[in-house]
Amino acid sequence: MFVFDLGRQWYARPLRSRIALALRSRGWSQKKIAEVLGVSQAAVSKLLQDATSIVRLKHLGIHELEAELLVGYILELVEKNELDRAVEVANRYWLLVAASGDLCSVHINSGWSYRYCTACMRSVYPSLSPERAMALADVERAVMLLEASRNAVLLIPEVLSNVVRAVRGAVGPQDVVAVPGRLAKIGGKVRARDSPAFGASKHLAEVVLASGYNACINIKFDELVAKALKSLHVKYVEFSSEHYGGANPAAEAVSELRERGALARVVVDRGGLGIEPVTYIFGERAKEVVLVVEKIARLYAEYRASQGTTL
Repeated sequence: MFVFDLGRQWYARPLRSRIALALRSRGWSQKKIAEVLGVSQAAVSKLLQDATSIVRLKHLGIHELEAELLVGYILELVEKNELDRAVEVANRYWLLVAASGDLCSVHINSGWSYRYCTACMRSVYPSLSPERAMALADVERAVMLLEASRNAVLLIPEVLSNVVRAVRGAVGPQDVVAVPGRLAKIGGKVRARDSPAFGASKHLAEVVLASGYNACINIKFDELVAKALKSLHVKYVEFSSEHYGGANPAAEAVSELRERGALARVVVDRGGLGIEPVTYIFGERAKEVVLVVEKIARLYAEYRASQGTTL
């Protein structure tokens, strides 16, 4: 019945295991790991031998790349001795997993018979409907993953980035979650200027509404992004803002592509005179499009390194 029981089994223990393994690989002693995790050395020994951690996290919809980013974020804070912040990140992420709706199937399979439960959504966002709560949790979770990334900062365009998620039946920007002030490059990392909120973006909200998808993120476009997309076998379609005269050329182009049945999950605006090229990545969830960005970013960093350039 109680969600926190599931949290111990499916989230806390496997996350501890991943953190312990990562710290051990960095040369930490079992004693030091035990002190940080607040467990005994015997417990650390068991955590280091746990081969089921990623399987259990996958039951919550947390796959390998997402888990890697989350653990990396926590490790970065641990190594800075910001233990309070590390605990805050781990706890908040669990709440967002629950509020995103990813825990529901596990809860039901564990014997919870009330299939219309909205307790997790209401616990995190008491003033929102379940649908809006899930959208907000999705974007907040996506932002945490972007902030955890070492390489996503390479893909932030001069016009900055945003990540959005529309609720089912959305009719305007007021039904779309975005980051107020957008996502910027701060201290060599991606940072949100404010907490995600409904109605925080007009431009990208109109783009995602025109697409028919629920989520979208915009990143830069250049030859290395094109190379990464090709390596990932991701097809994309192109347009140029110069060919559209309205207030939101990207939304116009995406709407036109959709009407023609030519819309892809990745759309590139080639830009033009005074217009920066931009890549739009669409999906059903904000978390989903951010993980695509992470894959592109890792390849992008490799390509830059091979050319002798770094962050």
